[in-house]
Amino acid sequence: MNVNNALMIESETPFMVIDEDQTRINIKNMQKIADSNNKHLRPHSKTHKIPEIASWQISEGASGVCVQKVSEAEVMFNGGINNILISNEIVDRRKTDRIAKLASQGCNISVAVDSLYGAKRLSESSIYHSTRIDVLLDIDAGMHRCGIPISNMESFNNSLKNMSGINVAGWMVYDGQIHNPVSMEREKDVEIESVKLRSLANSLKNKMNQSIISVGGTPTAYIWSKYDFVNELQPGTYVYYDMHCNAMNLCSISDISMGIVSQVMSKSQDPEERVVLDAGYKSISLDQGVYPTIITEDGKMGNVTGMSEEHTVVNSKNLDLNIGDRVVMLPYHACTTTDFWDRAWLLSKSHNPRTVSVEGRGKRE
Repeated sequence: MNVNNALMIESETPFMVIDEDQTRINIKNMQKIADSNNKHLRPHSKTHKIPEIASWQISEGASGVCVQKVSEAEVMFNGGINNILISNEIVDRRKTDRIAKLASQGCNISVAVDSLYGAKRLSESSIYHSTRIDVLLDIDAGMHRCGIPISNMESFNNSLKNMSGINVAGWMVYDGQIHNPVSMEREKDVEIESVKLRSLANSLKNKMNQSIISVGGTPTAYIWSKYDFVNELQPGTYVYYDMHCNAMNLCSISDISMGIVSQVMSKSQDPEERVVLDAGYKSISLDQGVYPTIITEDGKMGNVTGMSEEHTVVNSKNLDLNIGDRVVMLPYHACTTTDFWDRAWLLSKSHNPRTVSVEGRGKRE
């Protein structure tokens, strides 16, 4: 993040800022990892929720994007993105009808499934709209959220073989439980998963369409890229990175390309030196109870001592901050911060600062 240039943007605070140049570097670097290991890259757009940024990713070589909600898929398709995976279970008939409508309009859309109920709803909607929808069987390999147990995969796949309107295009695994800050430990955790998944891939090799085996998130994508039996990676946070990624040694602080610019609105020296910013947890997410990181114009780091809805309290000792000064707040989790903002400022050496709409913001359904 170019902190100094971010602080100079002429806008009322607080506001979201994206360093476009660093974002494009992050995109290029992840694409290089995928390309050098012969993997498709399908980035998760829930991090940025902006079709324009998705188009940057696809221009660099990404095969498409992931979304979590049908409404996000509609935003991406209307924004010119045609290859979309809803990497989440969809079971409401009204929503599966919307998916089928997208397919009938030419969207190359696929959906994760882990139940006969969801598969049947997708089948019924596809038949009604005279189209066909690809599905990926969602596997639970250890996160214990959604997903089919590995032991049930073959029988579940068999139950879908004669279901009209859908096509089993492969399977996917999300390993969000793997986020050890030590890289070597993450590699060990992935290796444990890979043994089970390789065995599954071998056992199903002649029994199902395995054209897509999609895995990983930002903390593990570079690890999974080395495994020959997978062919698609779906990281998301890497596009901006955040302080959680920094804590896992996935990036430096300078690699983080999105933040919130806030202004000092109050200052006190009694009983201790502190300043209060005009942004709280309605502006930047307090994810997992971890406060954001504060960076001043001269690059000093501020220690946050408290947050509320519209305020962030910072220990100002040695910071030389006064009322009216600005700081950049770097989020612990970028994805949940993005969803607070209708628009963001794009900062680049190639153009004057401009705003872009966060079109997928607030899409829950």
